[in-house]
Amino acid sequence: MKILVLGLTLLTIGYYLKSISQNVFEQDSSLDRDIDNKISINTIPNRQKVPKILHYAYPDDPENRPFTFIHWLAMTSAIETIKPVKTLFHCVHEPESYWYQLIKPKISVVKARIVTEIFGNPVKVLQHKSDVIRMEALRDYGGIYLDLDVLVFKPFDDLLYDDFTMGIEMVPNAVGLCNAVMISRPFAPFLTRWIEQYKYFDDNDYNYHSVLLPYNLSKKYEDDIHVLNETAFFWPTWVEDHLKWVHTSNEYDFSNQYAYHMWFTRGYNKYLRRLTPTLIRNVETSFNKVVRRFLNYLPVNFNEEIFKREMIGENR
Repeated sequence: MKILVLGLTLLTIGYYLKSISQNVFEQDSSLDRDIDNKISINTIPNRQKVPKILHYAYPDDPENRPFTFIHWLAMTSAIETIKPVKTLFHCVHEPESYWYQLIKPKISVVKARIVTEIFGNPVKVLQHKSDVIRMEALRDYGGIYLDLDVLVFKPFDDLLYDDFTMGIEMVPNAVGLCNAVMISRPFAPFLTRWIEQYKYFDDNDYNYHSVLLPYNLSKKYEDDIHVLNETAFFWPTWVEDHLKWVHTSNEYDFSNQYAYHMWFTRGYNKYLRRLTPTLIRNVETSFNKVVRRFLNYLPVNFNEEIFKREMIGENR
């Protein structure tokens, strides 16, 4: 009888895991299965739980936002600092820009599904579509997810030994866990619980499921998540005083943090859009000083006239 009960229990667990894998987010049959062969358990050192795989999400974008110099700078910083065994770029359609062509030889393109719903709940907001793609990627492969505007300054090697890791985002009157940086083993318990809560997803609530909900879950399931303080990834924040501090002063020191979320949506038009390699090399700001080293990865024949052509394309 005990053997029968044990067998039924294992069968139930197996069915549950299979149902999560197949049904929580609809699987894309066109996924490059060769990636599965190249990323195996043999690539993970002893006791390391998280494979050193980078993930980026680029969902179908009705606004046709370009892949810019800032995105190239962020991806270059991560690839050259973390030195992943693989960098997976999950996209519906590949971007068309000079900067994407520069980074493309260093990545593997994975066809992402077109996200329209989660558990029957409609998904229309672009950022929420990206949330689904990133969580699906971490669930299936494990690894390190980064937004396309996250600069990386230090290796993440010491963060690969926990099941799941996120960092605090602390802004006036709000504290959360920002999903612009997530580190996870495949099917981490915290991630599984988080995904299950998408049964109650509301597309009109901008950041509850992506920032506030994981923070609330971390208080309830603290043994399943490693929470880093706000200076790990998300400091300075997106408030105007902080953006000005980073881009117009020479006072902030990034040396003690793993990464910096550049807050592309908040800071692009006023601060990030005007940046060029020449300006970064010659103007002393906190931001420029910390990213200069990544300009060494520009091609030797780089010509800043490219910026003019890219800007014309952006303004059409």
